[in-house]
Amino acid sequence: MNALLAGVSALFLYAASAPGMAPQEGSFDRGVWLYEQGKHAESIAPLEHALNRYPEGSNILWNLGLASAAAGQPEKALTYWQRYRTLRSEDWRVLPKLIQTYQALGRIELRDETLAELLRLRAQTLDPEFLDARWFCREQFKMNGRRVLAYQFFEPSGEWMQLYRFSVADAGGREAFFISLGSYEMTHQLSRELGDIQTDERVYHFDGYYPDGVHKTFGFLNAKTTPSYDAIRPTVLEILKGEIRPMSSSQFK
Repeated sequence: MNALLAGVSALFLYAASAPGMAPQEGSFDRGVWLYEQGKHAESIAPLEHALNRYPEGSNILWNLGLASAAAGQPEKALTYWQRYRTLRSEDWRVLPKLIQTYQALGRIELRDETLAELLRLRAQTLDPEFLDARWFCREQFKMNGRRVLAYQFFEPSGEWMQLYRFSVADAGGREAFFISLGSYEMTHQLSRELGDIQTDERVYHFDGYYPDGVHKTFGFLNAKTTPSYDAIRPTVLEILKGEIRPMSSSQFK
């Protein structure tokens, strides 16, 4: 269950310092060290100092984007992501970062343009790493003091198809549980046989997956087209706030 969150942190690039020692003041390593201590705002100054020395340091720009976003400074983060993209236009990983930043800034038109570009590149790419990526993180936010990462699947498919997944982290940064919007084939076929959906509709459902195999269903959505992120996000937020109670619960061993 922790793989999604780990994948986000793994993109933080740095040079290792001596174990147990605080790196030199004003250095790149110092900025990384502060970030890893959870001092995101404090990490920005030494990273910017490093950038002044190496203005085309793409790894410095990437880390500044991460640090600024984590510090709640999306405008600053946007500056660094854009500079990174100018230097590393071939790196598709910056596009989800831009999508997250535009979302945080409420610049929805730019978010959607960047999302369309990401999906277009994914459809055309021959890059094995890009092709292997099943999902991307399109938003990060806090809910009840906990970090939430919202993922969108590139090509939803299969018997247990998921479209969106909202991963909620515990205090240690690991995934504690997640809420998903999916459309499981067995549920869809049963709904069709019972006449609960029209012939041109598909049934989607909001599910929660918790430790020890606990599964909760919070509701259903019948739709003729794939539900958009903006359409389902308010419902997920209500679930996370505890405003929508589960319709059913089960436990898988």
